[in-house]
Amino acid sequence: MERTWFEKGQSFFAAGDYDGAVEAYTRALEPDPGNALVYNNRGLCHARLCDFDQAIKDFDKAVELDPGNATVYHNRGNAYYIGPGDYKRAIIDYGKAIALYPRQASTFYNRGNAFRKIGDYQQAIRDYGKAISLDPGRAAAYYNRGIAFRKLGSCRQALKDFDKAIELEPKDAAAHQERGYTYVDLGNTRQAIRDLTKSAELGRREMLIDLHMDDIEW
Repeated sequence: MERTWFEKGQSFFAAGDYDGAVEAYTRALEPDPGNALVYNNRGLCHARLCDFDQAIKDFDKAVELDPGNATVYHNRGNAYYIGPGDYKRAIIDYGKAIALYPRQASTFYNRGNAFRKIGDYQQAIRDYGKAISLDPGRAAAYYNRGIAFRKLGSCRQALKDFDKAIELEPKDAAAHQERGYTYVDLGNTRQAIRDLTKSAELGRREMLIDLHMDDIEW
């Protein structure tokens, strides 16, 4: 039995052939132009191809057709975040996704990143905390919350979060580096040297400073 264009699109997407998937999904829309799922999936393909303007257009259409779908708002929020860097628009979309489905840890995590980008560290901390409550093993959420606490001068709280991030991912060079800097802030030179040395041993480079900080989840 011959596969449908939608099924072909799914196969192309799974194989990482996003151009092929875009073509297949476009063909799938010809007989079924009101299918929100196809627009959403094509939007994801455009995002993987870094064509965020087209991705947002597809997500706009998916929202128009299925305004009660939290995933589409989440995905459009990601496109606004990664593409044009429109963090305020991303926050609005993440908020809509959360209102529809408040159990998705990645949406709170991503919104926390967006709030951190605009300097609202208090709200970022709240969102990271919610992400952690929904998924306690999310090391990046502890790491980023630690960053936010440190920005606010709450070094003791930051230290606790970096400790937890390292407990969950002992080979995370970024977490060792940030904990080292926090120890510098606290005047603990010996522990700072230990952490910064460990970070270097794990291959930490300054160019990778945003290893977790911009780790948006689809």
